[in-house]
Amino acid sequence: MFVKAGNNAGLPANSDFNAESQFGLGIYNVTQDRGQRFSSFTAFMRPVLDRKNLTILSECEVIDLDIAQGRATGVRVRHKGEQKTLSARREIVLSAGAINSPKILLASGIGAAAELQAIGIKPVVDLPGVGKNLQDHIDGMITVRSSSTKTLGLSLPNLPRVLAAPFRYFAGRKGMLTTNYVEAGGFARTKYAIGTPDIQFHFVPGYRSHRGRLVEYGHGYAIHTCVLRPKSVGELKLSGQASKRDVLIDHRFFSNDEDARVLVEGIKIARQIFAASEFDPIRGTEMLPGKDVRSDDEILAYLRAEALTVYHPVGTCKMGTDAMAVVDPATLKVRGIGGLRVADASVMPKLIGGNTNAPSMMIGQRAAEMILGRG
Repeated sequence: MFVKAGNNAGLPANSDFNAESQFGLGIYNVTQDRGQRFSSFTAFMRPVLDRKNLTILSECEVIDLDIAQGRATGVRVRHKGEQKTLSARREIVLSAGAINSPKILLASGIGAAAELQAIGIKPVVDLPGVGKNLQDHIDGMITVRSSSTKTLGLSLPNLPRVLAAPFRYFAGRKGMLTTNYVEAGGFARTKYAIGTPDIQFHFVPGYRSHRGRLVEYGHGYAIHTCVLRPKSVGELKLSGQASKRDVLIDHRFFSNDEDARVLVEGIKIARQIFAASEFDPIRGTEMLPGKDVRSDDEILAYLRAEALTVYHPVGTCKMGTDAMAVVDPATLKVRGIGGLRVADASVMPKLIGGNTNAPSMMIGQRAAEMILGRG
């Protein structure tokens, strides 16, 4: 229904977003196996858990790195309430993500020297790019409340379907328990786009609460619209709190005005999709932004109050050769220090025009090849 409704906004059906063009609406490829999420842990770690050279510590938090004579030699951790140091004979690879990898570096004295000194941390390596260059996809939602039980939701009329879901799942790995809730979506161009799409849609065939609740009674549908190639750039810093655990995250969303204009246009295109006749059988009431929010200024005010992140942070330990680069692009080694690499989305110098799950796995694969001398 959603894909067909795209014609109302000039968006064709697209059966493969990884082919020649992203443009259009379609069904997403997802990382699933037999109806269950197939995570990087499931794919790469679970098959080798019995290896003698592999130890996994859960309930373990990294505090900072041990650094001696310009080389990372260990990791200080808090494991089940006890602080200990894990020593490294060869090297350390941080794969803690675009928030925690720079946090660990900063806590270890690797970052902008003046900023570290200001919060009482002794600088070890002056790398001004650590924690800078934060980029993420900002997202605005349209949510519609509908009485139709064709959509996912909790209600008395839908109770038989809900009760049957576990049986359908365990018997044939089918049904509502297999959904990731955003199976359909696509890419579109606003009037500000230059060639490639500049917005992305994630369609939810269920009611997303207009009050921010995790679960809401009833039915409906929603569409998330994000700025695909944002120009706004933020940063993160350590708070200065003595335990080195807390970070201050400032995305600076809409600090570049064009991102705001693009998202306003994206919301308007999303409304065109929902206005299509294909949605007539389940037509409902728009709860957010609401029928009274029509002008560009009104939509922008709504977005400033309600917009969220799509949880695609990147860039805070970017690879490159300029003064703000943190890791070497050929090796992913941290500049100015031995025995240390970063391998996660933080090394992306620019946010990609899409989701970051698969590219993050690719970065891990390339890092493995580099370590083995094959990259």
